[in-house]
Amino acid sequence: MSKHANLRLTAKLLPIIAPFIAKNDIRYYLNAINVRPHKDGGAVICATNGHALGAIHDRDAVCEQEVILRFDARMQQACAGGPKDERAVVMIGDRLAVVDEGGTDLYIQAGRPDVEATYPSYARVIPKMEELRPGLVGMFGANLITLCEKAAAAAAKASGKKLQHDTAMQFFSVKGDPNLSAVVRLWAAPEFIGVLMPMRAEGPMAVMPSWAISLPPIDDLASMTKTASAPAATEAVPA
Repeated sequence: MSKHANLRLTAKLLPIIAPFIAKNDIRYYLNAINVRPHKDGGAVICATNGHALGAIHDRDAVCEQEVILRFDARMQQACAGGPKDERAVVMIGDRLAVVDEGGTDLYIQAGRPDVEATYPSYARVIPKMEELRPGLVGMFGANLITLCEKAAAAAAKASGKKLQHDTAMQFFSVKGDPNLSAVVRLWAAPEFIGVLMPMRAEGPMAVMPSWAISLPPIDDLASMTKTASAPAATEAVPA
């Protein structure tokens, strides 16, 4: 019997974390998710590609000890249920599986799921709350922002939220320093936190492009939009 035989995770939370799983990284353990028991109950599910980290507290999870789990694409698809969907990720024998509310397996992942390695601790990456300042400061790769967008979309789906603002994200910077990490929070997933590493730019960007520096005052904008007078009607030429 697997030492993680009693593991149980809320399936719809996994697609929120999945974007942060590394792809074909030589650090093989980053191509997986990390699950750790939390002192207040449940477990924290975490993934990182080394440049961005996503973590969420699954309050209903059953996790007796830390585990690193492979999590393939079909498993991610099987987890993606709606707000009323009670799918769970469990161990069936020594295989990771998604089951419905009645316990019927929807997908069983092939191969041994647990990975023997030491996974980076999210506690060492997540900044202290008192260090955070509202706003995104510094330069960040567009690919990292895309990961956050995917997580926000998955969170909105999992919670049943369908309005545009339900995919909203809020960013915070550490000490307002452009050289330090940033934190992202998701409107649709209050238990989620993401941490992004900044890019090392060659130099600071100009605040504005040169053409935008000398724009006309706002009062003059009306004169820029005036339409030309309509041409006078042409008199008929007598036959």
